Amino acid sequence: MSSDKSKSESNSTAIKTDDFVQEAYHLESTDEMVDFYRKWAADYDRQMLDQRGYTAPSSIAKILGEQLSDTRASVLDVGCGTGLTCRLLAESGFSQLDGIDLSQEMIEVARERGIYRNLLQGDVNQPLQLETASYDGVVSSGTFTHGHVGPGPLDEIFRVLKPGGILACTVHQDLWQSMGFKDRFAALVDQGIASLISLELGSYYRDKPLEGWFCVYRKV
Repeated sequence: MSSDKSKSESNSTAIKTDDFVQEAYHLESTDEMVDFYRKWAADYDRQMLDQRGYTAPSSIAKILGEQLSDTRASVLDVGCGTGLTCRLLAESGFSQLDGIDLSQEMIEVARERGIYRNLLQGDVNQPLQLETASYDGVVSSGTFTHGHVGPGPLDEIFRVLKPGGILACTVHQDLWQSMGFKDRFAALVDQGIASLISLELGSYYRDKPLEGWFCVYRKV
């Protein structure tokens, strides 16, 4: 009986988590996004890591870390959320870490990690209030996805990257062509702004099907 009850509670929690993810994929406005992550911030890590086995942040952090040999490199975390991606970079010795996110509540969770140099609340769909050529690397996990951010900010991301700087990010595969990510990256390459290092399909969750593109580009 106890085992059945525990199993039932576990299934109930899993469904609740999946409901959150599906709701996140269908957000239609900035106000909806702000309200949604205000509610989810406190439980985000537990639900995404412990219950869903969310591996995309650690995977993309490892990829960026392999491209940046100097741990003194400055890194901007776009859509930093609770800091899951930079947590892995910090554990690898990186210390010049900045983050930007729309949700103040998610930022406050990230701040508690004590790993960020600066944390900014802001909409990455708007021009970034950051100096040109100020970062050695930009990392982003789970931001370029359903209901969140399209390819528009890529121009600003490459603006704030130093020449030779690295962008490592995930893009949900459903949106790669339909929202114009493929074409925008191709245009940046054609314009001599970026060069492709690697582009591979990968899984966002442990033991789950391939779900997104893991993209690595260098600013020319």
